[in-house]
Amino acid sequence: MDAKNIIRQINITRIKDNKKILMRDDIIDEDILQIYINKNKAFDMVFSLTHPQALAAGFLFTQGIVHEKNEIMEIDFLKEKKQCHITLNDRAAQRLYKFKKGSQVKGSSGGTLLQDKTDLLSSSLADTLSITYKQVLSLIQLHRDHSELFQKTGAVHSAGLCDPSRVLYYYEDIGRHNALDKLAGDVLLKEIDTRDKIATVSCRMSVEIIGKIIKTGIPIVISNAAPTLWAVKLADKAGLTIVGFARNNRFNIYTHEKRIVEKA
Repeated sequence: MDAKNIIRQINITRIKDNKKILMRDDIIDEDILQIYINKNKAFDMVFSLTHPQALAAGFLFTQGIVHEKNEIMEIDFLKEKKQCHITLNDRAAQRLYKFKKGSQVKGSSGGTLLQDKTDLLSSSLADTLSITYKQVLSLIQLHRDHSELFQKTGAVHSAGLCDPSRVLYYYEDIGRHNALDKLAGDVLLKEIDTRDKIATVSCRMSVEIIGKIIKTGIPIVISNAAPTLWAVKLADKAGLTIVGFARNNRFNIYTHEKRIVEKA
């Protein structure tokens, strides 16, 4: 579904300079995505109605249920019913069973918190990619410029998949975790080589957000917001470069500074 089609208009009252103004305003729509796995209902997710298949696949990927694309034998979205139907192979189905049965620590997204720590920390993030100070600031500006939904409604988070000079793919959702899962799902389903890619995000970088990025194999993440201490510690161990507070003419580098260079 096109992003433009999930913006609605409603009547509101605006107060400005102590004056009442009756007007029409843009507002974001949301709905519930029902995820069926091997014909059984598995998850309900509140989401903005874009990239539903990427969201469903990305959630399974970042939660450690699916490890690679060939474990998803089929994935279909029924638009009218807001249902995503997925067929998993036996290996992934067994992981789903353990996931549903387990008593993991839940994160703020409703998923598990660092479902597989060993897997995350054993990720081999590429050391060959570097970007300049100028490219960092250019990418975060390009990220902001892409956010049509945010500019119209102020109600979504976003994640971008970039190369050093441009935004390649862009994902928006009312939930910051959903935006990252949409990115991760596209990486999985399109089998994108992420060793030379950069993630841009609109949100604070919690341990959950950083865990999802590590899962994708992306070596650099840039945000206009801050990371948490736990996220920094995890990124440091996993080899991920975190850049935060990127705005105007400044940014902070929290981990693996060697990938951010003054000049090409």
